[in-house]
Amino acid sequence: MKRCDLNARIHQGLRFAACCCFLLLAAATPIVPLAAQPQSPRNYPTNMSLPQTIRGWTLSGPAKRVEPKAIFDYMDGAGEFYLAYRFEYLDVSEYKNPGQSDILVELYWMDSADDAYGLLSGDWGGDSVDLASTPTQASSATVRALYGAGLLRIWSGNLYARVLTYEETDAAKQAVMAIGRAIAAGRPEPEPPHLIQALPQAVGSSFSLRTDRTVYLRSHLVLNSAYFLSSENLLDLGLDCELAAAVYRRNGDGKPPKPVHVLVVRYPGEAEARRALAHFQRIYLSGKPAAAGDRGVVSIEDGWTGFILSGKGLGLVFEAPDEATARLFLDSSKQALDGVERLHER
Repeated sequence: MKRCDLNARIHQGLRFAACCCFLLLAAATPIVPLAAQPQSPRNYPTNMSLPQTIRGWTLSGPAKRVEPKAIFDYMDGAGEFYLAYRFEYLDVSEYKNPGQSDILVELYWMDSADDAYGLLSGDWGGDSVDLASTPTQASSATVRALYGAGLLRIWSGNLYARVLTYEETDAAKQAVMAIGRAIAAGRPEPEPPHLIQALPQAVGSSFSLRTDRTVYLRSHLVLNSAYFLSSENLLDLGLDCELAAAVYRRNGDGKPPKPVHVLVVRYPGEAEARRALAHFQRIYLSGKPAAAGDRGVVSIEDGWTGFILSGKGLGLVFEAPDEATARLFLDSSKQALDGVERLHER
């Protein structure tokens, strides 16, 4: 079943990846419990069995397995988005209900919970929903599922899931949510990536983090859809790196000024971080005499840009309104990088 001709709504959860196209680019039925397979060494289930029937919808057949090498046969264009994280494979299932819209279920199994989180963070559109199956199950302040216009997206351990009804009705929506609760039931709920946890919620007294604009990523293709630097991989990003792209808005009344953009990157080692900074300075800050060393601020066309190297980490600030603000954000970036290392040492 090739999915290159799916209705555009199927991939609305990939808006930011697709928009750049990488620069091309009636009575309820009881829920049958999910049967998880033996856990992998990283203590995450690596497969599951979906309920056979749920609220009048029935599985049309066994799941289809899509390996990385075949993802472009399943979807055109958006496949690169998943390969930009450490994607292992995809399981695709469909539910049918006579007289109702089909429901598509996509289970993206990733190398780590961080990678699955990154997929959800790519598009915060929709409303946050709580998939806790019982009132006694503690709900977290961390967003783990979003629903909008018939599409439910879920981060659950190392699994990123998409459940979509082609035609949103009240019955279909309830079935989508029930499938989502079944998927999430009993699965681990890890904390967000360390890099995300280390970001300050506020910088000084004037700037606040927009959590709905914070993206966790590994690839410059994803970065360029969150904050465009260049079609070239200026920061030497790869699957062994991790980056948090954050937006800070100024607090206050009236028309808000331009936000400040912050990139915090963690590399496999100090040498890789230093080479990445040199690459960035040589290309992005070409012709700026002050753009040297391990820390600095430079005035460019769209505001003040700052950079700071700290161990395995690199912090970058863009579009700061003045030099003092750029330096303030560099200080907070250094604190975030130090905080990441402390979290990794636990």
